[in-house]
Amino acid sequence: MELIAHRAANLPETVAPAAAVADIVEIDLHIFRGRLDVRHAKVIWPLEVYWEKWRLLPGLTPPSFSAVLDATPHDAHLWLDLKGFTARLARSVLAEIGDRRPMTASSRNWWTLKPMRQATGVRTFRSVGSRWQLWLALRFGAGGDGIVMHERFAEPATVARLLELTPDVVVWAVPDLARAVELAAMDVTGVIVDDLDLIRAISQRLGRTDPPRGSRPEDGGFGQDTGRP
Repeated sequence: MELIAHRAANLPETVAPAAAVADIVEIDLHIFRGRLDVRHAKVIWPLEVYWEKWRLLPGLTPPSFSAVLDATPHDAHLWLDLKGFTARLARSVLAEIGDRRPMTASSRNWWTLKPMRQATGVRTFRSVGSRWQLWLALRFGAGGDGIVMHERFAEPATVARLLELTPDVVVWAVPDLARAVELAAMDVTGVIVDDLDLIRAISQRLGRTDPPRGSRPEDGGFGQDTGRP
């Protein structure tokens, strides 16, 4: 089971420490006024005013994607969560990353992933964060390399059905070790968590002795040597 550090690449100073612990580090990407911003927060367009969880974030200055890439170890595997509504974001990201691989891209706006699906060495995951998106995924499958869904939808029957449609099912917002163990028993491919200490605990509980997959670029990632218990 792959261990992914949620939002770990949203600041240049947090990328390397996370890559030393997790298989993959996640980064949230927006395009705003023609630039690639790294942030989880939303913006009140066209103003440069950011907010998250219904709270304004005065003084927030998101780092640029290029600044984060400069701080990222070359062999780290980045998970790019695209927070946009058009394929322009994906095209801009591909132009910025060049030939850096491996990469994984996801989005809740599935149509934005088309340029990523056409790129060599980039995996694409449809994000499922609502019940109607879950219904679409169960009916039509991944349309890419896998599904990444919120933890609240991860029930045994749902995971089993999705694994019939796509080889990889990843779950985000995993809150604790007990839930991670439950998900491992369902054969999910990966879990996305906020806390690096939790990633260490999950790795220890699963009996993993291998280094983070992000430090082994010869490993293709999902679907290879997943370490499922």
